[in-house]
Amino acid sequence: MKDVADHYRDVVALGAPLPESTVPIDEALGRVLVEDIRARFAVPPFTNSAMDGFAVRADEVREGHALRVSDDIPAGRTDIPVLPAGCAIRIMTGAPMPEGADAVIPVENTQDPGANMAPDPPARIVPTATVPAGANVRRRGEDINEGDLLYPSGTHLTAAHLSALVSVGYGQVAVRSQVCVGVITTGEELREAGADLALGQIPDSNSILLAGMVREAGAVPLVRAFHADTVEDFMRDLQDILDQVDLLITAGGVSAGAFDVVKAALRAYGVEFVKVGMQPGKPQGCGVLEPAGHAARRIPILCLPGNPVSVFVSWHLFAVPLMRALAGEPPVDFDALFTTVRAGTGWSRKPGRVQFLPVTAREREVMIGDSNRDERGTVTPDGVLIHPSSHGGSKSHFVASLAGATGLARVPAERAKVEAGDLVDVMWLGRAR
Repeated sequence: MKDVADHYRDVVALGAPLPESTVPIDEALGRVLVEDIRARFAVPPFTNSAMDGFAVRADEVREGHALRVSDDIPAGRTDIPVLPAGCAIRIMTGAPMPEGADAVIPVENTQDPGANMAPDPPARIVPTATVPAGANVRRRGEDINEGDLLYPSGTHLTAAHLSALVSVGYGQVAVRSQVCVGVITTGEELREAGADLALGQIPDSNSILLAGMVREAGAVPLVRAFHADTVEDFMRDLQDILDQVDLLITAGGVSAGAFDVVKAALRAYGVEFVKVGMQPGKPQGCGVLEPAGHAARRIPILCLPGNPVSVFVSWHLFAVPLMRALAGEPPVDFDALFTTVRAGTGWSRKPGRVQFLPVTAREREVMIGDSNRDERGTVTPDGVLIHPSSHGGSKSHFVASLAGATGLARVPAERAKVEAGDLVDVMWLGRAR
């Protein structure tokens, strides 16, 4: 059987970065930067108040001693006054600090704070506490200055990234094209969601599962649910979408059955079908296809097993890294996908293949022994334990347990049992736990 890490490397190698384009910020979610981003503006762009209150000179503030209020600076005011000696200026959160002021007294630290925040500023305030210089002031550029590197090329953009890009002056960015993933689920026994079932029929949960995971990964799904086990019909559905996608993923039809249509159809096109030493998900296929009339385009294809847990595990181990390669992200070594944590619950399994068990991370309920070190003295992560998502292990049809999974635990092929407290390698699902 093929080694899992070898199959991972072969799959990732199929992904050449997609073309780049410049898009508005609100269309860049889930895309990957193709250039370094340096700040055009400082953040904050000007020194401003961190509180609703009164801008003052700190050395002029005395508890119980009144200060005349000389002006009012709401957020958005651009003609900023100078603070006269012995005075205070009312100021709102985010408003520019006046020249001469070095601190802000929060309105709560003045007598009659409610009246002091009426629409018209008070004539004077009486501080109820002193304030040190620099208090409640956000200095210009204390987060980032003009010209500083904000994000390097290859950054996968989240909503937080987009907000930061806007804050430093960007309205559009250069990114890789968004990945479009063709999804074809196979099996004459499959029926659409909510349909009545005859004996021998099952709902097509794989099309929903794969389309949803494609969207969660920031890509666009194009789904074809294929419910006829003939090579001709399958190839017609495949060719119908091949020139519209950047990656094609099939589910089902790759094992050793008499009606495994995907395997029968695609072997003639150079797609390799192998047995990978993993459980679940042993039968796998991968290769490239060329759309008719587009010989310059090479579309990677992954052929996954049909059982839902096998689809789920295979997606995270192989499809997500391939999509990241298409999006232009730098490759990651297979072992670097995993981190070491402790098992909070033990489980048994049949040895022979590497197990990838969907697990749930929970906060540590109890310490394992008196130390957080293993027998070699290695410090292990604190505060989290993993537990199987299903009481039945990683059987490939246990789809109902997948929603609670936050990671995949990797158990070596020769290992038959994991005890509570054992160290286990885990790949967290998503970009971080």
